[in-house]
Amino acid sequence: MVVKRLKIISLVSLILGIGCSIYFKIHLLTVGLMLILVYLLLIFTKWKKNKKNNNFNIRVSVGIDIVGLLMLVLIFRLIHIQVFNSKIYEAAVAKQITGSFPESGDRGSIYDSTGKGLAYNVNIYSLIIDPETAIKKEESFKALKELIDKKYVKGNYYSIAKEIKKLGLEGRRYRRLEKDLNDIEKKEVDIILKKHGILRTKELFLDGRKERKYYRRDIFENLVGNIGFLKNDETDIKKGTFGVEKQYEQYLRGNEIKRTSPSIRSLGIKLPTSKAEMNQELDGKNIHLTIDHEIHYILNDELKKQFENTKSEEAYGIVVDPNTGKVLGTSFYSKGKKEIRNPLFQNQVEPGSIFKPVIVASALNEGYVRRSSTFDIGDGTIKKYNHTIRESSRSVKGIITLDDIIKKSSNVGMVLIGDRFTETKFEEYLKSFGLYDKTGIDFPYERKPYTISSKRWDKLKKSTMSFGQGIAVTPIQMVMAFSAIVNGGVLYRPYLVEKVEDKNGVVIRRNLPAPVRKIISEKVSQNMREMMEKTVEDGTAKKAMVEGYRIGGKTGTAQLSLNGKYIKHEYLTSAIGFFPVEKPRYVVLIMLLKPQADILYNKFGGATAAPVLGEVVRRIVKSKNILSKEITNINPEIQKIKSEQVLVPEEIMTTMPDLKDLTARDILNIFKNYNYEISMSGTGKAFEQYPKAGEELEKVKKIRILLK
Repeated sequence: MVVKRLKIISLVSLILGIGCSIYFKIHLLTVGLMLILVYLLLIFTKWKKNKKNNNFNIRVSVGIDIVGLLMLVLIFRLIHIQVFNSKIYEAAVAKQITGSFPESGDRGSIYDSTGKGLAYNVNIYSLIIDPETAIKKEESFKALKELIDKKYVKGNYYSIAKEIKKLGLEGRRYRRLEKDLNDIEKKEVDIILKKHGILRTKELFLDGRKERKYYRRDIFENLVGNIGFLKNDETDIKKGTFGVEKQYEQYLRGNEIKRTSPSIRSLGIKLPTSKAEMNQELDGKNIHLTIDHEIHYILNDELKKQFENTKSEEAYGIVVDPNTGKVLGTSFYSKGKKEIRNPLFQNQVEPGSIFKPVIVASALNEGYVRRSSTFDIGDGTIKKYNHTIRESSRSVKGIITLDDIIKKSSNVGMVLIGDRFTETKFEEYLKSFGLYDKTGIDFPYERKPYTISSKRWDKLKKSTMSFGQGIAVTPIQMVMAFSAIVNGGVLYRPYLVEKVEDKNGVVIRRNLPAPVRKIISEKVSQNMREMMEKTVEDGTAKKAMVEGYRIGGKTGTAQLSLNGKYIKHEYLTSAIGFFPVEKPRYVVLIMLLKPQADILYNKFGGATAAPVLGEVVRRIVKSKNILSKEITNINPEIQKIKSEQVLVPEEIMTTMPDLKDLTARDILNIFKNYNYEISMSGTGKAFEQYPKAGEELEKVKKIRILLK
């Protein structure tokens, strides 16, 4: 009776113990040991009661008890594995049957505004041979011979074959035969390998990779930038390190994911039952710049010529659309060590006389001066706070007009204009023109201007700043401030990227023209354009003139300083211009640092930078065919009749005159009193005309001229 009760107690204890340990997460080993002790106590009591039984019964009872004990231990072990340590074993199983398959998207491409690829990915392949495997197959050497014969592998077949056999006997498993094969070459190599029955085998195969390529790196690198491995980066993905590549890294970079799937892990083979669904787009986005590669090329080509001719230390150039802030072309050359930087956005320079229009426009806008104002500059010198300021040309003296100050680039005249400003008002206009802040261009590392509050200016500073000395600006600041002067008075934020698209052409982001503020009136802007047109026609910038086309501009020659003192005969020469005059579409800035010349005048902006400005304009006009489209901007006297106005010529022209070798200006003068629509293409002199010379003009409404 006692034994029976003990059995019942033991069974109930076992069930309760197991249940409690599972439910309350009690340490299973402790519970198990306690229950085993209870079980052993039960066995001991039973054996003691069974002493009177025969040996056979005792042995059977002992065997049953031992088996029961083992079963009890086994039950506890199974519970321990399947309940308490289930996650550990599940992870171990998953590790054995789950493979990790990394996938990454391509980096986005960079295009110019016309769709020309400037930075893009290409497939590059290396041809690899496994010498140890290849020496066992005759087909490998037949394929190798054909690849060498067809120049897909460089070298002599017998020497290469001898080397491979030697490496094979040594147990070598890898030898690269050729690198940098393109997609077309890959197809040809695949045909040869397939022909010899070894396509996609291990003894001779192609290994592919993606490589970043750049169009005309010599002229685009400082703008487009580059990619590379960043220091202390745990990943092996290349990232943009400079330029647009860095600025738009978040869009350009491809996404990388690791997908897990049931597989034979040791072989890296997915199981047939595995499934993988992915909605995430891995490829990076494409960037479309505002840059026009034709304008960019023209600017670089012309600037490089003058950079080399003048043996300058550095040269900068930029073309922008003044009505939007779009950067259309940039250029940078340096005689020193090639650096990945862009001084257009990162260097501060004293602009010199190209800064004068900023102050003149500000004075006109405030009403401090008028177009009719005159200034007595005496003998061309003025003394300010024990410092004598002189004109750069001895011929500039006496009484001059406001137009003359710009046209002849009068320093003394600018000091007199500067005197009409208070220091506070002067500083207000500098801030309004964006010269105290970054422009906000979408380019990394734009330099913040170094400025001093007007409260800390010395007495001479306002006077020197009036003609562009004693103030530092970046080229992009200068060109945007100048654009505000000629575009009607609005300062725009410059930008390099037009839009960001995904691989399907869906626009993810679009940059739009961003006006910062209105600075001067339309009337002031018109006056400034007219004054600077005269500067090109008959002033310091006349070497920028393009025959038959209206251009406005200003030159500058800023003396360089070192340790607070100006260096004798070392200059930053510059020219800034715009066209067409009536409604500017382009603003061009040219700068040359330390140009060298035997004659001092040939170091000045009018002699070094202005000719570059003229040639850039000439080539852009021809490239964009602007003359034929903007004929009303060539000469204001020639306009298509749009109203009831009727022009009556002094004589009636009945036949077409011979226009060969005449300039555009001469041709326009011939027809200025006639109601013909004139269309011209090209620059230079006429070489072809429609109608032909001598043909009747009675029914002719449009005359077409080709220039070269």
